[in-house]
Amino acid sequence: MNHMKIGKYKLASLVIAATIGLGVSSQTVSAKKKDSDKGYDIQKILDKLNGKGSKLSPKKTIIIDVFLKPKNEAKMSSQIYAVNTPGTSDFKHFYTPQRFAQEFGQSEQTANQFKRYFTKYKLSTHRYQNGLVLRIKGKVSNINRALNTNLQTARYHEDPVQFSAKKPKMPKSLSQHVLAILGITNFNPKANMAKFINHKKQKQTHHKQKVFSKYAPTKFTRHYNLDSLSSQGQEGQGQTMGIITFAGFNKQDVSHFWKHENVPASTKRVSIKKLANPVATTSDTKTNKLETTLDVEQAGAVAPKANVRVYQANFNDVGLVNTFATAFDENKAQSLSMSWGISEYMTHYLKNHKMWTPEYAKIMNIILAQGALQGVSTFVASGDSGAYNQGVGGKIGPFSIPNFNTYANFPSDSPWVTSTGGTTLPFKKKLAKDLSIDVKRERTWGGDYMYPAFQKRRSFFTKNIKNALLLTKIFAGGGGGISSLYNTPLYQEQVPGVNTFNARQYLSITLQPKINPVLVSGTDYGRNYPDLSANADPMTGYQMYQKSLGGWNVIGGTSVVAPQFSGATAVMNSGRTSRMGFWNPQIYKLAQDKINTPFTVLDSTTNNSNLYYTGQPGKPYNQASGLGTVNFEKLFSTFK
Repeated sequence: MNHMKIGKYKLASLVIAATIGLGVSSQTVSAKKKDSDKGYDIQKILDKLNGKGSKLSPKKTIIIDVFLKPKNEAKMSSQIYAVNTPGTSDFKHFYTPQRFAQEFGQSEQTANQFKRYFTKYKLSTHRYQNGLVLRIKGKVSNINRALNTNLQTARYHEDPVQFSAKKPKMPKSLSQHVLAILGITNFNPKANMAKFINHKKQKQTHHKQKVFSKYAPTKFTRHYNLDSLSSQGQEGQGQTMGIITFAGFNKQDVSHFWKHENVPASTKRVSIKKLANPVATTSDTKTNKLETTLDVEQAGAVAPKANVRVYQANFNDVGLVNTFATAFDENKAQSLSMSWGISEYMTHYLKNHKMWTPEYAKIMNIILAQGALQGVSTFVASGDSGAYNQGVGGKIGPFSIPNFNTYANFPSDSPWVTSTGGTTLPFKKKLAKDLSIDVKRERTWGGDYMYPAFQKRRSFFTKNIKNALLLTKIFAGGGGGISSLYNTPLYQEQVPGVNTFNARQYLSITLQPKINPVLVSGTDYGRNYPDLSANADPMTGYQMYQKSLGGWNVIGGTSVVAPQFSGATAVMNSGRTSRMGFWNPQIYKLAQDKINTPFTVLDSTTNNSNLYYTGQPGKPYNQASGLGTVNFEKLFSTFK
């Protein structure tokens, strides 16, 4: 890639153990009669595990996914554009799950062959309606017999690892239909999921016992002109918003929040589809529950008459696929949001070490393509660490040295979702007698606006815990960049600003803030993200309520934006005769109409960065804030 890169760092206060963040993995299956029982390179990484492996309890129940090869795969992309692009004969002729299976999935007859095979081993099989995912559930001993595996456990640093030193195998009559098996190998952190979840570090700014209107979700609806639609009676009635999540929440917290926001507060608005967990270790911790609580509260406040459907599993390869597959299977939610993700670096790392099937990025894209074909508007948060993401670094004695660089965020980088980035609203804040912050206009969210104050008096930011929390925001910003995992989608081709970039390296290789760094320009190629942005800075953030975390808090993060956009979609859909569908094919065309564009581009090269990327003057797109912010009233009138 042509980007300037940030290298390894040793800042002791920010050192994080190099651990695996997503429980991803598996291997492509092979035919039983051809393959031997020899190991398959996994030993290279297993040699580095802390402690020897031990056999997984044969009585333990686990879940794996058999992902079948899609049919007519080359047709999938063209059909997404056909149903989501005005002027085509198929425009708005959205697919049902059954039609998707008919055109792209394997037949029920093929699925029944697998079911009969796994039944012989006392394993249950659930076929998703898309005809591609088979969820297999049963005891470890029976999985081992059916797939000729030898499931074991070990630890990588402090995290549990599930693996098989033998490659999964099936009869050739079945394996010829299989793209990959998910869940044979699983990395799953315990209570420290935030290490590779970009949307956790910048959440809480301060506790408060009062509700302030300046932190209410109405700030979003007013500032981006969504309230003009609500005043005309469009409040999300008849709509369902889906939340993809990997932790639980308390419905009473949500009801309490909605009541104080003066919107319908009945818990009957919320339903939960909890998927069986494929691994024993849970991501359902108190701090992770903040994410789900936040998403449900924000979506339900923005669209006060819409229902919320929560899809919950554990955060791993099987859980990520199955939550989306279930949502699209049900086809109840017209809009969907997710606020979780991992660094693209990890997708390459896990793949290269045989702990992630090489097909996983393709599998997720196929699943998300199904949603786009069904007319589901899917929004995924772009991340909260600016253009940067963490990879796996080395160790010097007991100290971990993370690899911190300009890596994209998965799956916000998928071409079949609308990626939501972050901005900072204008505000002034007096830090001390002669120390203040002044953001004069809405800009891309990046902590560099605090650098002059930091340079003037660094000791202020480190003198106590409260100010140290302010220090963390120096390293925060809206996610955005250029993917090395996915190619540039057709809707971004030839759009000015896509695959070119302006950048200022606001962080040194030792993670020290740099004042007035030089502007550099370059080119690259890949899926550019985010697509759109809205206020996400904790300094100009939103309130939420979670009793277990002290009650009322002011929060930020692009994970606020994703459910807000889902709520905005529900509001707009309630005034339409059909779903808006997948936004991107239309919004990139609208952004190039200089007269009628519903977007305000943030294109300045100064005071407008996500700690690396800046605006590109005169161009409708940049990797810091995408196409910019939205005037929802105008989008409603121009979106077909």
